[in-house]
Amino acid sequence: MARGSLTAVDSTDRAPWYWYVLIGYPVLSLFGIVSLARLTRGGSVLASSLGSIGLLILVAAAGALVLPAIWRDGEFVATESDTWRPDRQVYVGAAIAAPLALGVLAGLVGGFGIAIATAVFTFLLSSVTVCVTYLYNRHREIGLLYR
Repeated sequence: MARGSLTAVDSTDRAPWYWYVLIGYPVLSLFGIVSLARLTRGGSVLASSLGSIGLLILVAAAGALVLPAIWRDGEFVATESDTWRPDRQVYVGAAIAAPLALGVLAGLVGGFGIAIATAVFTFLLSSVTVCVTYLYNRHREIGLLYR
């Protein structure tokens, strides 16, 4: 390969961070769920150690990065692709509306503690579900052409 045939690397061009968040979060959630099961020995997270509650909060906080990542990637795909225009409001709205609605309902029925636990658990499930659904739809519509 001749020296002049290599393309120059633009050091100001940065890889989009949101793509890695979308791929990594379902894997992190799976590891978090397995770790929680090991820490609690199959019992209740609320009745277990502070470490398992901390791990649950850490995975939920990582889930908060998924929402702006879906928004940014949807924006990128909409500008770069002619075949698919993802509805970012539906993906992000579903991940926010489900925990809010179920948290309010659980609060009315069981009190504040149950409402918080329900909202966190529902957020974990909804953010993983929305992330995997978005990635599946993205791959089905445009494949790996755009990153």
